[in-house]
Amino acid sequence: MANTIEEVRKMLEEKIIFGSELITRTKTIDVDGSLKLQRKIQQEIQFLKRLQKSEKIKIEQLACSNLRHLSAMVECASRPGVVSVCKIFHINDENKLLIDVISDEGRTWNKVIARNPKSLSALSSGNASYGARSIVDQAKDYMECAKLYPCMYQPPKVVFEFVSGIEESLANKLKSLGVIVKGEILPNSKYSKDDQCDDSWESSEDEQLEISEEAVIQEVPQCLESQLEIKTLNLDVTAMMAYVSNMTNGHHNYVFKQEVLTQQAAWEAERPVKPILERLFQGKMLVCCRTAWDDFEKIMNTLGGPSEKTRTARLKEMVIIYPDDSGGKDDYPRQNLKVRGHVRLRSKVIFNFGHRIKALTVSANEGFVRAALQQGVTYAAFIHESRALTEGKEESATKIPL
Repeated sequence: MANTIEEVRKMLEEKIIFGSELITRTKTIDVDGSLKLQRKIQQEIQFLKRLQKSEKIKIEQLACSNLRHLSAMVECASRPGVVSVCKIFHINDENKLLIDVISDEGRTWNKVIARNPKSLSALSSGNASYGARSIVDQAKDYMECAKLYPCMYQPPKVVFEFVSGIEESLANKLKSLGVIVKGEILPNSKYSKDDQCDDSWESSEDEQLEISEEAVIQEVPQCLESQLEIKTLNLDVTAMMAYVSNMTNGHHNYVFKQEVLTQQAAWEAERPVKPILERLFQGKMLVCCRTAWDDFEKIMNTLGGPSEKTRTARLKEMVIIYPDDSGGKDDYPRQNLKVRGHVRLRSKVIFNFGHRIKALTVSANEGFVRAALQQGVTYAAFIHESRALTEGKEESATKIPL
């Protein structure tokens, strides 16, 4: 029996209330991109409210709501271990990909699919309008993009989660591509063109990408377990300074004329950096690129004291210095990382060198790693607290008895 206009209006009102409840739930999700997800839900609510003003509402119009898919995203984003939602990555200059949910310290990419299983199978079998992209096409994009954005040099696992289930033959196609399939596996069925329209429609990729990325500072994922498996450490200038500084070698008991040095000294008293670096260095090969070492030496020759220069000589015996271009060419994301703000050219050279040789870059430059992450570029990095060279400043400082 056809729905009456009153019934359709009631269904519309229920969807709007449901959308408002989703907004409330999303506000409790404190991860990068949660504001994007809120805006997507708000757009759906506004669409439904415009329908309310129409004199004639058809049940088919309600099928255009994306709330079911967004509800599934909220559910997935609410789970433990999620670090980001609605994250955009660039495959090349022309193509970019929106990842629904990123979890497991960046090691898992999740796509949430709420469409009707028969509709998905029909689209994947070519029974669709020209230009429509199937779930298989999207899986190939995910797998290609994951190779460009590894976490600790391993491509993220790609998980497709089917809220309404997925037919067996399509699930097998996705698995053959390397996708992990979650959701109920259903028997294969015959389908018709009518199956392409259903009440769990999802917005197209282009429509999803209309929402620009927020410039939100996010936590730097460190993938601690994987860090331990990397045996080559790429030392940034900041790491070498922290290692040889007088402050980290027993001389933190000073009040300096420079406030920033006094603050670092207080941090060093509470959280010594040198023991952390020594534990990290144990059993590892230490390397750096020519730019890093030359810039470190310039700073040392200008600001370093006698003891700091002696430690630098010992450090040089521990570190292998390679040309900047070792390891071949940069991949697409790192080659196109824009130098601006906290992304300085020197840091780009040092971190890209580490990435090419598959090393863990040791650095205090958290600002660079975060800024690169905002451009969709990830690095395998161990971030420690910053420590400056201080031996030359001790003469004008006030010594505190230990």
